[in-house]
Amino acid sequence: MLRQFPARKPLQASKLAAVLAVLLFGTLGFFRIVPDRQLTALLAVPFVGFALALVVLGEALVAGSRLVSADAPATARIDDRPVYTTVRVIEATAALVTVVGIAGTIASVPSDPLPGPGAIGLLFVTAGFGLLALGATLARTSVECYLAVRG
Repeated sequence: MLRQFPARKPLQASKLAAVLAVLLFGTLGFFRIVPDRQLTALLAVPFVGFALALVVLGEALVAGSRLVSADAPATARIDDRPVYTTVRVIEATAALVTVVGIAGTIASVPSDPLPGPGAIGLLFVTAGFGLLALGATLARTSVECYLAVRG
């Protein structure tokens, strides 16, 4: 059942709730439905996306270390669930691209103040990276939810 998903996979359930909340808040801010919080809503996407990408990378490192230290061969475990493995690899890759992209974008900002259009451009670039992480996490958590419900 769908109610068992948070109990079985609490990290995935909390990631799914966070992604849906940020995407809803960001969408409402983008379309100026949220009064006096448009900029906050737009800034939430790259910040939460970056934080979520760091969580995903940590999760991938733990899963990789478990895979290497397991008694069964890694290929058998990967071949057992190819779709799930593909989704996890896509999520980890998107997280890595997000972290490197946002860090690289911030590092490329000159020390002089940016004009308004330049700052807005940086916001949209970092928001794009944040959306990449949020979208990949949404895909993985949806697969996790489907597998938990299916049993």
